Amino acid sequence: MKVLCTQNFIDCIARLAGNNSYSAVLDDVCAFLSDKDIQELHQMKDLLRITPGKYSLNKYRIKNSLTNKGKSSSYRCIAVCLPEVDEIYLDTIYPKTGSQGQENLDKERYKSIAKNVQASISGNELFELDVKTGQLSPVSSLK
Repeated sequence: MKVLCTQNFIDCIARLAGNNSYSAVLDDVCAFLSDKDIQELHQMKDLLRITPGKYSLNKYRIKNSLTNKGKSSSYRCIAVCLPEVDEIYLDTIYPKTGSQGQENLDKERYKSIAKNVQASISGNELFELDVKTGQLSPVSSLK
């Protein structure tokens, strides 16, 4: 499975990683994705239900390894799954609790995220995440 990230996701990671409580956010994302396949990710919570089986906008709960709390109070990651091409596009991540905590996003925000992912794909403004090493590489440099 190819894991791709938008610039917005990179910005979210950078903002969170600057806070000691969230400094392991990228490692936590990699740990969450490392043992999953696209079908498993695609079948999790589809927020928009636009084209079942071909496209899904999903919200994942990812545990913050730096706290003793469970997934319910950890990160929320919003991503687009395209199972036919074995790709996931990470766009937004935020903590549920803590100094940068947020409430659940509304449907309009989810639609905005889907549009941002599509614009990032169209504009080739993506980064590939190697979940084994945590390295991010601009997609244009991989061609």
